Amino acid sequence: MRYKSCYWIESGINFDIDSYKVCCLYSAKGGGNTIVKDNYKGEPVDWDNFFDFKKKIKDLHKSGKIYPKCEGCISLEERDWPDDHTKISMINLDYWTKCNSRCSYCHTMNDKEAYNKYKNYNFLPILKDMIKRDILRPNGHVSFGGGEVTLLKEFDKLLHIFMDYGFPLTRIHSSCIKYSRAIEKGLKTGRVDLIVSIDAGSKQMHEKVKQVKSFDKVWKNLKRYASHQKDPFAVKVKYIVIPGLNDNKDEIELWLKKAKENGINCVLQEIESKWFYARRDNVPDEIIEFFNYTQEKAKNLGLKYELYERAEHMMKFKKEKEGA
Repeated sequence: MRYKSCYWIESGINFDIDSYKVCCLYSAKGGGNTIVKDNYKGEPVDWDNFFDFKKKIKDLHKSGKIYPKCEGCISLEERDWPDDHTKISMINLDYWTKCNSRCSYCHTMNDKEAYNKYKNYNFLPILKDMIKRDILRPNGHVSFGGGEVTLLKEFDKLLHIFMDYGFPLTRIHSSCIKYSRAIEKGLKTGRVDLIVSIDAGSKQMHEKVKQVKSFDKVWKNLKRYASHQKDPFAVKVKYIVIPGLNDNKDEIELWLKKAKENGINCVLQEIESKWFYARRDNVPDEIIEFFNYTQEKAKNLGLKYELYERAEHMMKFKKEKEGA
């Protein structure tokens, strides 16, 4: 049937620190982040309840209305969606918080010590249950977010299961401070995407943003990962723009140059969350121009340029406002 929906609504799930949700997107005007089960500690998932929850959203969209949390989301598209309510093909994992970086923009910085000591639940039994129940599509995609993935004890086992099960793409977000043989193996197969937020072009700015001295180590590890990538665009570096701190053209040019020098062919640009949520309806022109400047410089260097979630919403909102 043809109606407006998205892959997360149709077949996605997000496991967060203490909940599981329909999706992992926060930047839509409606707010996204639709919680199905709160106060979750890793117990067996009530799959009947989960799929019933999603079906209600789908039925609303089939009627021509949009679920309030999904209003304005860039992931919505009108097309013919399969009539399949009990399969999962999109998984986002955000259920741990321990990290070896101290990014100034991270929500865990309000009590970093507590978040680093936080004991997460284990996802491995949940994954095995999904496979046993045959609700996991073998052609799906999974994304690891959370804290630092290389510090997650069950990460290697999970990654190998996803690859063995036939998942064609696993997206991994890492600080890149610690090198992972499991990630290297995934890059060699062409079934892993690695995203590393550098957020600076110079060591000085990197230390201001990340609040750890890891600039040289991160680029060394990135170069090593890039040398193993089967897909030339698999290893990606990201720049989260923090207006008033790193929205600097010199930093951007240094960042792009470092990417090129270290064998990185794809760059991503994002906007800092608190700044964006406070100004999503009134983004200054100079920020839009800064993103356009980065895109042009990346193009001149032969780099693939992509917008990340909030930035993509930001550009969409700006175009809609100008067209109004």
